[in-house]
Amino acid sequence: MDQGTPGKHPDSFDLIQFLWSNRRTILIVTAFGAVVGLIAAFVITPTYKSEVIMFPAVTNSASKSLLSENATGRDDILALGDDGDSEQLIQVLNSDKIRERTTEKFGLYDVYEIDEDSKHRNTELQESFEDHISFARTKFSSVRIRVLDIDPVRAAGIANFIADEVDTVWKEMVHERADKGVLLVESKLRQLEQEMQVMTDSMGVLRNLGVHDYHTQTERFNEYLGAAIVKGDQRAIRELEERFAVLARYGGPYITLQDQLNQDAKRINVLRSKLEQAQVDLESDLPHKFVVSSAKPADRKHAPVRSLVVIGSTISAFLLSLLLIVVQQTIPKLRNAHGQ
Repeated sequence: MDQGTPGKHPDSFDLIQFLWSNRRTILIVTAFGAVVGLIAAFVITPTYKSEVIMFPAVTNSASKSLLSENATGRDDILALGDDGDSEQLIQVLNSDKIRERTTEKFGLYDVYEIDEDSKHRNTELQESFEDHISFARTKFSSVRIRVLDIDPVRAAGIANFIADEVDTVWKEMVHERADKGVLLVESKLRQLEQEMQVMTDSMGVLRNLGVHDYHTQTERFNEYLGAAIVKGDQRAIRELEERFAVLARYGGPYITLQDQLNQDAKRINVLRSKLEQAQVDLESDLPHKFVVSSAKPADRKHAPVRSLVVIGSTISAFLLSLLLIVVQQTIPKLRNAHGQ
């Protein structure tokens, strides 16, 4: 009996034989894919990459860093920020103000070929902006601004512009709050000074009535009264009793006004200190980042990598040819199977 070839099965699949028998189709499709990839590699518009690396500064107010007597390491204006400061910096970079000003400065609607009259222009701009411009925190807690553009000079310009705008946007946010703080403290300070002026005028009236320093006068009048009684000087006794009557009548208001003036004087000193701090924050021009490296126009394209495009297209065409051959041979079998 014919047992057939040892190790072979009628339905076994021989890959090498399969490839060899279909070599013509595979070579044609693969070669076509390689040619398409080669054409695409030279047709695709190249993009260039520019980056800015910067560290965040500690996000404390300038007054706390410069005027506080109890400054700590976090209050040093030269201290680098931590991960939290990096995340805050990235949030500012992702703000609408940064995107809008960059778009206006470099005409990104035209660069990204977006119709400004389209009702979806904002969404399209945001998507294109995110495709070409990214912000990320590095493992060293620094922040990287990466820009991809078909123009290397424009890519570097956008990256550097965004890095500069960080301080502008941050100052606007801080100054908006600091300005309101200055107005609030100034208003409270004026109100307190006016109240103190009224109390000072009232103290002047009491002094004209004979109450100059209640505690000192009471002590002295007691000494003088004792001496007058010992001497039997009735005129002095009557005069001192009259002065005691004035002190008894106006001493209470005098003490109340004096205590209130002392408290208000302390409050005024505190408010003046806070006003000075708020004005320092309002006038502050301290940068909120340390730029490690600025962007420069790239002298080599970032993408596409032509060899990868050709290799990828060739491999894809090879796999596609295998798929087509398998489908071509499977369809008749399925038809025969259904036909039976």
